[in-house]
Amino acid sequence: MLLLWLLSEAKSYWVLVVGFMSLVIVLFELKIQTSPEGPSKDARVSRSFPSPSIWLSARSSAWLFLFRGPEMIQQAYDKSKGTFFHIDVPENRYLVVSSQKHIKEIDSAPHHVLSLQGAAEEILQPQHTMAGFNWLEKRGAEGAPLIRTLRTLLTNHLPDVLPDIKSLLSRILQTTVSEAQDDAGTEASFALYPMVVKAVSRSNALAFFGPDLARNEAFLKAAIDFIEQTLVIAEIIRLLPESLVEPVSTFLQKRLTASRIIFSTLEPIAAQRLEQRAQAVLGHRVPEHKDCIQWVMESSQSRLNTKPWTAGRIVHELIALWFGSVHITSTTLCFAIHDLCLHPGYLAPLRREVETVGWESFYKSQGNGFPLLDSFIKESARLTPVESVSTRRKALQPFAFSDGLTVPAGEWVCTAARGMVQEETYCPDAGEFRGFRFSDMATIASTVTGDTRGYTAQPGFTNIADWQIWGTGRCAW
Repeated sequence: MLLLWLLSEAKSYWVLVVGFMSLVIVLFELKIQTSPEGPSKDARVSRSFPSPSIWLSARSSAWLFLFRGPEMIQQAYDKSKGTFFHIDVPENRYLVVSSQKHIKEIDSAPHHVLSLQGAAEEILQPQHTMAGFNWLEKRGAEGAPLIRTLRTLLTNHLPDVLPDIKSLLSRILQTTVSEAQDDAGTEASFALYPMVVKAVSRSNALAFFGPDLARNEAFLKAAIDFIEQTLVIAEIIRLLPESLVEPVSTFLQKRLTASRIIFSTLEPIAAQRLEQRAQAVLGHRVPEHKDCIQWVMESSQSRLNTKPWTAGRIVHELIALWFGSVHITSTTLCFAIHDLCLHPGYLAPLRREVETVGWESFYKSQGNGFPLLDSFIKESARLTPVESVSTRRKALQPFAFSDGLTVPAGEWVCTAARGMVQEETYCPDAGEFRGFRFSDMATIASTVTGDTRGYTAQPGFTNIADWQIWGTGRCAW
């Protein structure tokens, strides 16, 4: 009856999540009893049944992780003193490391042993959240088109699209402020996060899909809703026993339809692009497109000895790319704006930098022209990171570090991103907000008047070297 009520009466996503929780805890822990073949061989942890008191003690902390995860990770990190520790979660177990030696060994491990895609699949449940995307745990060369699209083609296209994005963002901000102004027109009060999500989504849509889709209101609404819906569905599905996954997934996908709307909008466009490419091979003149749809298609077709991607596969990759580009970016930007309000002394030098460098130079720099602003955002992300762990890898087969530390097949290994960037070993006076911590002395001296003690030359926000927020080495974004 509880399940029937939840499926028919729950009015909001989070009511659904909370309501399922009591049922899920029991069924998850008893799932060995619900399948005649026992638990599956994936990362869902199989367990025997000890006495009730031992069982409750062993599992309570794992379920508590859902509510106190960041705090529990930080406490374990502090106790580990730079070595490693384990974190139990309801459906798996994480080995969390922080030494550079361990991190380098994670980066050098083959993809078929430690898999980023395998961990991402568990988190996002793409088959249930991304219009049936059959996500491969072993990507290898399969991931090359997306990497080339992001790191090379889209990056090279930034000077062309940044002016339009700047105009778009200005309009969004002006409209939001004007609609929220009081009668006197002197003050405006509005919710920051929805405005930021709208701005990031529309600017990303312009860069990824071109101006036509960036003006498609139905598509944009689905693209924004997709972020929350993905998190909600994935969180429910990965905690369910196998016997309930399909019926619950079917129900949720019928009710939360954002991914289907995105897929049905993009698939005809991708199919048309494939047809145009075939016509071009025959010598016909076809339109030129500069967007991620085109680049993913062309990059996937250029690989040797592999089957060309279908329109559906191209769209599935774009949907996954969209989630990553909007979710983390929106939250990071919100925290940066909060920090700017909390530290208004940075307003003047940041404005001065923008005025001095100029927008034209910024466009030509492919987004690297404002080093002080870059440093400010990086410092904000350091003190308020979106996640506590990074560099997630699922062990597709048993893995052993050189010092004998092991990761059983199915379990994860991660890095303690939050703990590392907030420790004195990595950042002097780590608890203090220093917006220009990652800028060089010459830049600070030319822009800021005042004390510059403690500032040393550091990589920028999007530089991936020794910066766990973006991941590690080959798989960092």
